[in-house]
Amino acid sequence: MNDFQDRGSVHQVVFRWDGNHGRQGTGMNAVAHSCEADRAEELGRELGPLLWVSGAAAARPSVVRTLSRDGEVLLVRRWPTTDPGGRPSTVSHVLIGAPGTLKVRQCLGLAYRGWGSREKAETVTGKQDMIECAQLDAVALRRLPTMVEQLPTVKHALTHMAAEWLRDPAQRMSLLVEDKQRPGWPDQDAVPLVYLGLFLLFGAWPGHEWTFATYDTADTHPLRLMSVPRWEADAGGPGPLARVMAGKPSGRRFELWAAAELVKHLLAHPEQGAGVPQLVEELPDGASLNWERRRAHLKDILGADRTSGTMPTTRDREPDRAGEPSQTAMTAPQAYQATTYEAPYGTPYTNPDQHQHQHQHRYPHPSHTPTSPPPPHTPPQPLQQPSPQPYQQPLQSPASPNGHDVYALHRDLLDTRHHGDGMRRSLLMARLGEQPDDVLLDELRSGELPPESLQLVLKELGQPDRIDGRHPEMQHALCAEVLQRGLYFAPQGPAAEHTSKMAEAENAAHLFTWAVAPLAQDRRHLPALGEVLHLISLSTHPTAFNWLQKSIIEPANGQVPNLPPELWSQLLRDALSRPDRQSTAPPSPPLPSSPPQLSPLAPESRTWTGRFSDLANEHPGRVIGSALCFCLIGALVTIAWFFS
Repeated sequence: MNDFQDRGSVHQVVFRWDGNHGRQGTGMNAVAHSCEADRAEELGRELGPLLWVSGAAAARPSVVRTLSRDGEVLLVRRWPTTDPGGRPSTVSHVLIGAPGTLKVRQCLGLAYRGWGSREKAETVTGKQDMIECAQLDAVALRRLPTMVEQLPTVKHALTHMAAEWLRDPAQRMSLLVEDKQRPGWPDQDAVPLVYLGLFLLFGAWPGHEWTFATYDTADTHPLRLMSVPRWEADAGGPGPLARVMAGKPSGRRFELWAAAELVKHLLAHPEQGAGVPQLVEELPDGASLNWERRRAHLKDILGADRTSGTMPTTRDREPDRAGEPSQTAMTAPQAYQATTYEAPYGTPYTNPDQHQHQHQHRYPHPSHTPTSPPPPHTPPQPLQQPSPQPYQQPLQSPASPNGHDVYALHRDLLDTRHHGDGMRRSLLMARLGEQPDDVLLDELRSGELPPESLQLVLKELGQPDRIDGRHPEMQHALCAEVLQRGLYFAPQGPAAEHTSKMAEAENAAHLFTWAVAPLAQDRRHLPALGEVLHLISLSTHPTAFNWLQKSIIEPANGQVPNLPPELWSQLLRDALSRPDRQSTAPPSPPLPSSPPQLSPLAPESRTWTGRFSDLANEHPGRVIGSALCFCLIGALVTIAWFFS
């Protein structure tokens, strides 16, 4: 392992409660250190909240890896303790290494079971010696072989998290680790195994620094990987956050299948370096691509069985057997081998891009999505997960319960010729109207529909007669799906062909009104709903405000959604923290070479209306954004007062 070589020494600092004196002013001071005292205090200010673990579930040790402002690696070992007054507190031992020291693999080895002792950290004071990297290497090297051997015990968590990074390598991830042990899921001591598996899968491929916390009570820290015992409603923090929990997969998701293939390769070849070859060699720039292009490349790369080094066979695949694709799977451009991966509770992951349906099932529980935790007090009755069936072109086209050809419908939805053909569109709408909800939900989950076909399916699902007669299980399944897809609305993204951004906002608002708002009080959807509202409300694009206006402030049906109080608070905080609320005063003009001459015919721009006109001409986006923001704040304050 080239992560381990002679790299000299690292500094160490111990932080603990030492009273409200010292420069930090927080009472958490550097009581022992090998570096200069000023540097130790500076690092304490940078680490800030990472030196504390608070809350009812805080009483367990943990390790954090992060970077200082000047690029040094900070590895923090935290223990729960009590301060001199007997109150709960935290004591931290921080290792500080120059760039090139404290590498990821070494840090993960140290994080597994930790280093040092709490007793010493609670009592040590004064000047300390630096720590030789060789000592740390010896500890990590003893542990890493055991960690690699234990990777199969956390393969399901590893697969779920890998799937999230395949879809969006830029997002942070929060792993839910509850007290109840789940098959293939880590307990709180085994979280470093999952992080090690991710590092061996991705290496430097995601293009970001490897920062993590093996345990915390909040996932709002600016870290890439976090593990928490429960999720709070506030999903704040820098950048997008994916929340990953144990449970059955949400259905035909390509990224789960692809992640399962990569994990299978890793477990078969654990001796390889960081980053599986499918990513770091065959798709080295994949993290910079958009999801559609990355998905297409992964399809081509994973078409071969990397474990055995052979291509899939061409035998016809029987309906209940995986791993033997049909001739169609070898020739169709969007089809490939439908291997299975055993998921928790006996549910396999399957390749979602081959098309075969079975609709005699109940609907998936919304908590199966990665962003929805179980309810905190009274869990709902669990729902059966549909038996995943890989899509492939069948020898005989399957039929929905009303006898219609489901495969032909899917094929026609993929055909873009109906977009400009009124007759084709009308016929397709009529066929959609004859399908049950579960067929249309499967179409949404396929992730393959072009935007125009997607809107046709959503329009049909939003028909009043369907909504009125919809089973509660299907209501929850649709709510979970559209929240997972962000309401199919990206304010900053380009508009779909033949559709304006304003129309997209109105469609998303209508979707929210019938699919999400009626279930806004159900806490199963609270994290996903909070994340969607957070991302949209922070956008400065005018269509984001248009969406808020038509879905939250003044819905078309006249019914303001009954959001939980914490979501109203989040919306107000987001409105107050929008970037366009920062000072937008234009720079002062250069001083004239001679004093200006006063004239009774002063230009109108010297009046307040003229100045506003100048500002609007020079900075129209700022003026519009500020006006929209103030309107939003006023509306939210009024609504919050009304519901209080």
